[in-house]
Amino acid sequence: MFLLYTPFEKLSEKLSASKESVFSIVGKGNVKFQMHINGKTRNIILEDVLHTPGLRSNLISVPKLERKDTGVIFRNNKATIKLADGSKVLSVVKFGRMYIVELNGMSPETSLAQSKHKPASFDI
Repeated sequence: MFLLYTPFEKLSEKLSASKESVFSIVGKGNVKFQMHINGKTRNIILEDVLHTPGLRSNLISVPKLERKDTGVIFRNNKATIKLADGSKVLSVVKFGRMYIVELNGMSPETSLAQSKHKPASFDI
């Protein structure tokens, strides 16, 4: 799953995603996966992905995408991720309160999340 991976020497403190979900960040790296977009298979690489094995779902940070000059448009129960030149990178569908990313050949659920709460900080 990780192309490059760096384990942390010091684990993060226990962080909370909800009352029932407590996790630690144990490392970071780059993740590559494939998506079908407009009938074509594209390789997608996410950089500086935090490894949180205690979380049930994988989350993609909207603010982190924005810092990489990538825009996210939420409309009609869909989220579309586009590069600065307007080309579409990823399109996801809303399911409940999350946007679900369907990945080719990957079983873990990956969700696009936009939190209204202050994000947990972790110094690397």
